[in-house]
Amino acid sequence: MKKFATTLSVFAVVMSSMAAMASAEVKIASVNLRELHIMFYKRVEAENSARKQAEAVREEIATRREKVNALEQQMVNIQKQVDPTLSEAAVKKLRDQFSSVKNEYDAERQEFETFVKRRQLALNDINAREIALISREVHEVVQTVAAEEGLDIVIDNSAISQIPGGRVFPYVKPSMDITEKVIKRLNADAPEGFDAQAELQRFRSATQSAEKEGAAEEETGKAE
Repeated sequence: MKKFATTLSVFAVVMSSMAAMASAEVKIASVNLRELHIMFYKRVEAENSARKQAEAVREEIATRREKVNALEQQMVNIQKQVDPTLSEAAVKKLRDQFSSVKNEYDAERQEFETFVKRRQLALNDINAREIALISREVHEVVQTVAAEEGLDIVIDNSAISQIPGGRVFPYVKPSMDITEKVIKRLNADAPEGFDAQAELQRFRSATQSAEKEGAAEEETGKAE
């Protein structure tokens, strides 16, 4: 009987704790992760760095392509020299020259194609790692702000649903949004003069322009 009473007492304590948890206020906030990435100064720096690296690679590719094109032109020039009036020895000499240049051309072209693929993979890898680092830092700051605010849940109000043009959260109360608090923390060490809002507006304008161009192309396609 005593054991049964003890069990009931424990059960009562557990139920009481669960009831308290259920009745406790769950603090929920929202954040726009998409805008945080756009307005984060490190994202802008990473993009500028990637742009410079890509430009350097394009210049190197152009230089190597010129060498390949020059060898191709040499083969064309040799072929133009072939004439029925030439002696057999002269024709053989031209053929040997052509064969030698072609071997060099084939090797150079193979090296060129390998170089382009290797550089592209390297750039993609660098970009992927930069994006991962930036995303991790954004999430860490969101978690820091959430802890300081005593929040239980933070939802991403920019999340896109599977329905075309739809969002996972069609409406989120504006007062719940902590995006501004997070971006201020993220950009605390931003270079002087960095304007997060201007960056967001630039991105929105570019997106709208791209959407208009896409719609125009679609209409043109339908007309044709």
